[in-house]
Amino acid sequence: MILIRYAIYYFIFTIVYAQPNDSPLLEKLILQMDTHFHDVVSNSEKYKLQIVYTQINRDKNNYPKFETHYYNYNPKEYFYPASTIKFPIAVLALEKINSIQEINQNTSLSILDGPYDLNGVVKDSTSFSGFPTIAHYIHKLFVVSDNDASNRLFEFLGRDYINKRLWDLGFVDARIRHRLNISLTDQQNCFTNSFLFYNNDELIYEQNSQLANLNLDINYNNYILGKAFINNEKKINVPFDFSAKNFMNIGEQHRFLQLIMFPEIQKNNTLLNLSDEDYQYIYNKMSLLPRESLFPTYDDYNQYYDGYCKFLLFGDNKKKIPSSIRIFNKIGQAYGFSIDNAYILDFENRVEFLLSVVIYTNQNETFNDDIYEYNELSIPFLARFGKKIYEYELLRPKKNLPDLTRYNLGSW
Repeated sequence: MILIRYAIYYFIFTIVYAQPNDSPLLEKLILQMDTHFHDVVSNSEKYKLQIVYTQINRDKNNYPKFETHYYNYNPKEYFYPASTIKFPIAVLALEKINSIQEINQNTSLSILDGPYDLNGVVKDSTSFSGFPTIAHYIHKLFVVSDNDASNRLFEFLGRDYINKRLWDLGFVDARIRHRLNISLTDQQNCFTNSFLFYNNDELIYEQNSQLANLNLDINYNNYILGKAFINNEKKINVPFDFSAKNFMNIGEQHRFLQLIMFPEIQKNNTLLNLSDEDYQYIYNKMSLLPRESLFPTYDDYNQYYDGYCKFLLFGDNKKKIPSSIRIFNKIGQAYGFSIDNAYILDFENRVEFLLSVVIYTNQNETFNDDIYEYNELSIPFLARFGKKIYEYELLRPKKNLPDLTRYNLGSW
């Protein structure tokens, strides 16, 4: 029954969100890119470039109206979403906390060792209290894209919960299968660790280990990529199969960002159980820069510079982001794919827009060799294309300038 219900959802959303034509505006802006990116511009299929850009126009009551432009968008074309899937995981974890009366996001917790050598954790020296909390995992997940933090939230939610909730919210193409940056079998990723929540030394809530039973079909195309991959320091000269990897297309990632940044557009069938305070908390963590974090501190600016997790506009340099600009986003980078989904604000010039981009750089067509042209091509492209959109928005006429007070969180 579950699969039939979601098949109906899929049919509906396929009609509503049919693959759009390329935007003449985006085509024009891409053609204006520096000559350094000539190969990307002329070979967008090779670089698996996809772009979704939303202009935001406010009415006299500040209610947003959206006009979305697409370039080379193909919702069934596989790309590895990398750390971008941490964004919905963080939001769903915060939502799930609201459904458990005994605890909140700051409740201390312990994670027990699980089946199949799944390690637990009882302390966290990077947190204010010295103990893990859902809130602290969300914090690290956004500020420096911490993999362990995301994996712990994956365990708190469970694989079935993540996928069913995303489908219920209308993100029917998403397939979240595994934790990140650790080598586990599909069976291991089906299991979660047990969670114990404490008020001081008193156990107040327990969540037992969960087992995922939902069959996740392969609903995307062209998932066998490249010519070779490295395994146990040996080169295997066959293409790499991504069929068992996570997937969330760029259109759904963009819509999820839009849903979070503009909760007023939610319909009854896409309502998230989040309070106004929850949204403010998420906005704070999404936009926080590493140098603004207190627990933990990231003192090495050369490593954790402002653009470290802000690819669009600022990823290609280590200058400080002006205080008038705030970026609410989640990046991802792995297997040659670089992605950023961002809501970008300029409070001084009253500019706002949504931009999502994925680009693939893997010239030798070999995976797991750590040679992906990130710094040479993909990050510079994302930064400069983000600037291109920003410069366009600075000049784009608007009947009503936006009131951005809601996103001005004051002191971070």
